[in-house]
Amino acid sequence: MNANASSIALVTGASRGIGRAASYELARLGYFVVVHYNANHDAAEHTLAGIRERGSDGFAVAADLSRMEGIDALFDAVDKGLAQRGKPVRLDVLVNNAGVADGATLADTTPDLFDRQFTLNVKAAFFTAQQAVKRMAAGGRIVNLSSVLSSRVFEAGGNFNALSAYSASKGAIDTLTRHWAVELGPRGILVNAVAPGAVDTDMNADWLRTDGGQAAMRAASPLGRVGTANDVANVIAFLASPAAQWTTGQVIDASGGYRL
Repeated sequence: MNANASSIALVTGASRGIGRAASYELARLGYFVVVHYNANHDAAEHTLAGIRERGSDGFAVAADLSRMEGIDALFDAVDKGLAQRGKPVRLDVLVNNAGVADGATLADTTPDLFDRQFTLNVKAAFFTAQQAVKRMAAGGRIVNLSSVLSSRVFEAGGNFNALSAYSASKGAIDTLTRHWAVELGPRGILVNAVAPGAVDTDMNADWLRTDGGQAAMRAASPLGRVGTANDVANVIAFLASPAAQWTTGQVIDASGGYRL
């Protein structure tokens, strides 16, 4: 699959952080990018402006993916938006990026907190993919956002020392990635996941942009620095590119070698 002016990508949670950076890298590859966001319209417009600065185009769609009605509304808006712009009503790439990371110990995890992790990180990703593949042909790509925490334990301080519910949700993403790769392989659709470590984004700002957080994460990586959204976006872009045509069912560690 070669990205061109008619190649279309949908990035969920694209108004900031890794989703925004991934949108920019897909724009560089030539994708028309649909920018999903939950509530921050101005941030989504900022992402769109960056997409246009990189020579591509797209549009933004607001949807609450914690509700099945929100997922239906997302795809209704995607279909209508593409048709209105004279684009084929299809998707070539889905980046399943939207999610949350709430920290709590086993003792302090409430049913509501647990359900929030699995609703947004697993259920929303599952049913977003279900809708996306209806619009994909051979050569389509799904890139799921996992986490290094699906295989390792995070040690940075504060509530982020206790992320078992979140980590379990990302373990589910790893499993779904492998199963979907087998199920969708006969259709020529490739499915992979990217597993970042702690990345310097707004989500992690409270602890990672402190002296202690920076020092802890630099010490945990053999590269001696903190990861950026662009570091992860580059891996996502590879998986969406023709260079990844023989890569499927993989969970690619993009943690900078965290705790090797």
